[in-house]
Formats: sequence, C-alpha cells, structure tokens
Amino acid sequence: MEKIGIFGGTFNPIHQGHVHLAKHYIQELKLDKLLVIPTKYPPHKMARDLVSGKDRLEMCRLAFGDCPQAQVSDMEIVRPGRSYTVDTIRQLRKDYPQAKLFLLVGGDMFRSFHRWYCFEEILQNCTLCTAARERNELQELARCRILLSQYSENLIILDIPVLELSSTEIRSRLEKGENCSGLLPEAVLSYIREQKLYVPDRAHEAAVERFTEKIRSMLKPSRFEHSLNVAKRAVYLADLYGEDGKKAEIAGLLHDICKNMPPEEQLQWAKKSAIIFDKSFLDQPQLWHGFAAAEYIQQELGIQDPAILDAVRYHTVGRAEMSTFEKIIFLADLTSEERSYPSAEEVRDTVDQSLDEGMRVSLLFTIGKLVENRQPICRDSWLAYNCYVPES
Repeated sequence: MEKIGIFGGTFNPIHQGHVHLAKHYIQELKLDKLLVIPTKYPPHKMARDLVSGKDRLEMCRLAFGDCPQAQVSDMEIVRPGRSYTVDTIRQLRKDYPQAKLFLLVGGDMFRSFHRWYCFEEILQNCTLCTAARERNELQELARCRILLSQYSENLIILDIPVLELSSTEIRSRLEKGENCSGLLPEAVLSYIREQKLYVPDRAHEAAVERFTEKIRSMLKPSRFEHSLNVAKRAVYLADLYGEDGKKAEIAGLLHDICKNMPPEEQLQWAKKSAIIFDKSFLDQPQLWHGFAAAEYIQQELGIQDPAILDAVRYHTVGRAEMSTFEKIIFLADLTSEERSYPSAEEVRDTVDQSLDEGMRVSLLFTIGKLVENRQPICRDSWLAYNCYVPES
C-alpha cells in the first residue's frame, strides 16, 4: 500500500525548519510520496503580509528540489473560495483510494485539532501525525493525544530533533534587510531577493496611516472601528479571490468617510459625480454617503484609481455586473467583524465560499427588508438584484 504524507502550511516563506521536519517525516514514516500543499489563505488567522500563491508554490518547489519523494501541489491555491483541510482530504481520497494517508501538522495545530472544521471526518480518512517544533513540547502533545484518541487511534507523535524557526521572525528579518542565510534554503533566499518579496511598501504604509488619521477625524468612534474592520476583511477577501489587497485596504478604510457628514453635504458631494439619480435614491439619505465618498476621496485625497472609486461609490447600493473588487468591498462592509445580525456568521461563511452566492444572499436580505418596511428601492439595487439573485 502506497504511503502518502500531506504536508500543508502557509509557507510564507518556507524555511529550513519546514524542510527539516518534512525530511524526517519521510524517513520516520517511510513515505513513498510527500505532498507539499501551500494554503491559499489560512482560515484560522489573518495574514496581511502573505505573498502570492504563485510565489509560495515556487519557493516550495525550490526548497524540495533535492527531495525526490516531495511533490508540490497547487490544489488549495487554485480551489475557488476558502479552502479547508477536509476538502483536500476528500480530494486526495478520490485521487488515491488505496493509499494510506498521513496528515502532518505542527504541534500548535495538533493541540487545537479538535476545533478544526470536520475534524472527525479527517481522522476517519488519514493518520494524524505531529512532532515538537519547540523544546519541551512533547509532554503537552502527549496530553492532547489522549483527548483526540476518543475519536481515532490513528495518531502518531514523532520525537524529531527540534529546529526552532518562525516564518514571522524570518519575514521581520527580511523586511529589515537582515541576513537570513542558513534560515532559508539558499535557492529560496535567492528567489526572494530576485522577486523582491517581503520588502515593505513604505508608500502604502504611509497612505494607510494618513487615511486612518483622516477617517478618525471625520467619523464617530463606532463608525471608525467599523471602517478598520472593513479594511481588514477586505484584505482577507482580496487575497482569497486574487485581487489587490493594498487597494482593498484603502477602499475599505475610506468607504464610509462621508457617513457622518450632514445629509445635505453628502448630497452635494454625490451630485458632483454628474450621475443622474433616480427619485428613489434621492429619497433615501442613508445611501448617499457612498457616492459622496467616491467624489470626496478623488477631489480631497487625490485618489484616482477607478477600481477604488467605483467600489466605494457602489458599496451602499450595489449594481449589475459588479467587478470582483466591487463585490469584495460591498460584502466586506456587510460581513465585517463587528456585524452581529442573526445570520452574520452564516453570511460570512457563504461569502468566503463564493462572492456571487454572497451577493445573492445579501441582496435577498437587503431587498427583502426594504419591501417588508415599504421603503423605496433605487434603480441600481434593483439591477443588482436582477443580476445576482435569479442566476445564482
């Protein structure tokens, strides 16, 4: 029976500690094949400085260039929407129906494994393996094994020599221009230098700082907090769906910049767009701030990027045939961290799986509320509804 190891991770970047562990797993478990699978976007944490999936795939290939058993897979990178480990296990069980699968996880992941999505199904389909990544961790792993043993006996803890390295610390060193020789495989370090990865974008950082202070001065505290949360959520969704995370952060920060302006001032800014508004829009002051914000940030803050301007402009009403970037800002606003309406968590999960399905669910809810409350529905919202609800 073929023995296949599944070695997943963010690998941002892959370092000598990863390679050290992987080669020991191959030897100790006598693996015929080791599938190295970079995560598209880790569902359990935010990753503002995550480099592209393409770059992480290439770094993994370079890191294991001298290991014939290792095969780098892009299955999670190319999978639409958010990807869970159980999705990968299901696919591999189809691809290798007769193989014995070994899921290799770090000690921290082993300790929290009982909180993973569909963890029992994962345990039914593979052997869970771990090893200490920090000194004196083996005893704690043994205690966690007792907890997991009620679900499966297919649990292995290996005593592998510890090589303590952290991707977070390595990124920090790279950003500061410090020497990382010996911490990364040489081929990976050369690639990082050639592609100029993990080099801080000082201009973007300065813009974020400037815009953050601007909205702080213009918004009420609760609206300011909301804007920060939307920016964070927008970065997450942009990375998940292959859009520019830096643009998403700016659009998320600024989308509500005019929210606390007096309504008449909002309308003055909105009318500068030269868009002809239908009467139902003009009768709903709560919708004006998006159109006002698009004009304000263009004229007062010097933002000329059409993608950012349109995403901010239509985040209150939506429209037909929205770009992926527009959908991201629209849905980041509706599913930001502090949103607590009854179905908020369910809607977040839906958006993480499909933007179009997220649009369908969101528009059904918002249009339904307007109809229930006998409120007017503006033209753009009707067109968005007709675009995304019937086709989904």
